[in-house]
Amino acid sequence: MNTVSRRKFVLVLLVLSITFLVTAEEISIRKSMFRSALVPGWGELSVGNKSGLIFLASEILLLSSRFYFVEEADLKEKASYNFAVKYAHISAELDLSDEHYYHMTRYISSGFETGGYNANIVEIAKALYPDDLLAQTQYIEENAYSDDEYWAWDDKFKQKDYSILRKRITQYGDYVKAITGAVIANHIFSALNAFRSSSRLKNLNAQVLLDSKMNPILTLQYKF
Repeated sequence: MNTVSRRKFVLVLLVLSITFLVTAEEISIRKSMFRSALVPGWGELSVGNKSGLIFLASEILLLSSRFYFVEEADLKEKASYNFAVKYAHISAELDLSDEHYYHMTRYISSGFETGGYNANIVEIAKALYPDDLLAQTQYIEENAYSDDEYWAWDDKFKQKDYSILRKRITQYGDYVKAITGAVIANHIFSALNAFRSSSRLKNLNAQVLLDSKMNPILTLQYKF
């Protein structure tokens, strides 16, 4: 092998060596990022970075909090329904919508008497169609609650207590949404932190130089 061929051969080996190092590093980084995206902190801990403990502890705390508020929301949901059965006299077999629950917090009953939801619907129908009795009747039929959807609170104090229960359900639901967002963010930030923690080559400086005889020399510098 002549001098030129030997130089080319050495250069090829150097390039392949660097490529192998970079490829191996990329695989390691991706693996760490995947681990942290799956379980926050896992990727960092797998490369010996203790910052992963922070993300792991945060994940446990967030998931525990989310479970707590989901359970509390379910309990308040059942409590509010039983409360309405007892004090608003709704049918125990009703499958109520969120809109129905909301109307029960605002109107003393579903009926046509003063303060009732249907009475309000009648007033709206008159305002929308003041000179059209047929249109009023149609609007009332389409929007009023039927007898099967009846409710009537014993008094305004019971209705107020019920409203408080419903507000707590909404609050817990908002907490669950916020915590869910925090969980997602924790996964993302942990994956980014794993990338930083496992990127060893960012401190590695590789150069190919030529000596006085034009032989290639690979120099590696690592900043600790």
